[in-house]
Amino acid sequence: MICLAEPTKPMKVEAASAGFYDSPWGKKYPRLQILTIVDLLAGKQVDYPPTRANVTFKKAPKANIQPSTNSDLFEV
Repeated sequence: MICLAEPTKPMKVEAASAGFYDSPWGKKYPRLQILTIVDLLAGKQVDYPPTRANVTFKKAPKANIQPSTNSDLFEV
């Protein structure tokens, strides 16, 4: 959540009550994070898991396509 002003105490409590996300790398990340415009301009970023590795899906094997042997299939 991005705010123009500093978050209030109830906003911080609500964000903290959202809990944490447990990443496959063993680190916890807050589910709801509050940043102000001042924070963003100062270089602060959202704390989230790295996107370098895809641990969700396996890469599909490459298809082995054989050339067609029916050369007269479309002949008239």
